[in-house]
Amino acid sequence: MTRDPETLSAFLDGELSPAETLEIEKALETDAELRAELESLMAADQAAQDDFADILNEPVPFELAAAIENAPLATDAPAANMPSKPSSLTWLTAIAACLALMIGGAGGYLAGSTNTTQLAAAPGWLEDIADYHRVYAGQERHLVEVPASEADHIETWLTKTVGAQVRIPDLSQHGLTFQGARLLVAAGKPVSQLMFKDAEGRVVALCLIQTDTPADGFTERSIDGFDMVSWGGQNANFVIVGDEGRNDLEAIAQTAAVEA
Repeated sequence: MTRDPETLSAFLDGELSPAETLEIEKALETDAELRAELESLMAADQAAQDDFADILNEPVPFELAAAIENAPLATDAPAANMPSKPSSLTWLTAIAACLALMIGGAGGYLAGSTNTTQLAAAPGWLEDIADYHRVYAGQERHLVEVPASEADHIETWLTKTVGAQVRIPDLSQHGLTFQGARLLVAAGKPVSQLMFKDAEGRVVALCLIQTDTPADGFTERSIDGFDMVSWGGQNANFVIVGDEGRNDLEAIAQTAAVEA
């Protein structure tokens, strides 16, 4: 398929249609060069996020904070009286809007710095996982992107791509057999998906997304017909997802939390 950087970027951001997303995912199964391009794009995106986080963590100069705090409010004026170029006040107002996201305090207090690194739970990622599970759990030949026979490669590849340690847990005590893995994109971030099957052929997936502030404890929920148990550990959030009504997902999650 055509390797359009803009299309790959839109794929990473979750902005493509379901059909376009599926087309790229199918191409990634067999096109090693395309996978390399995607991994390179994700690495560049992560580097940009890291650089931006560093900027946001820098203290705001006192002079700039004071100028923003004391700047008069903008008022409506006839179009004929508008300056042809942005005034210093216009720029200060724009800067103030940006700084509002990074400076804490009440009553106009604008000192210090704010830690605005990656979001703890990547809002919406579980909804994205439910959508993926609906598509892939019904697959047979194309259930996974990389088969279980390449377990070592799966762990190395997904760890490097996702940015957090990916380990394949032994879930055989729960009657689950590892089938292989996929790379997903949820909430604009890469996600590892390890696929397991039980004796009845039902699919259970273990997904991992990198985060700087993992969730506390285990949380059960149902989303669009699937049951989920999510938790955090080290620098990642995890979720076990299976068919609605399964009564063993919490036990599976407890085992995965120890081994994954």
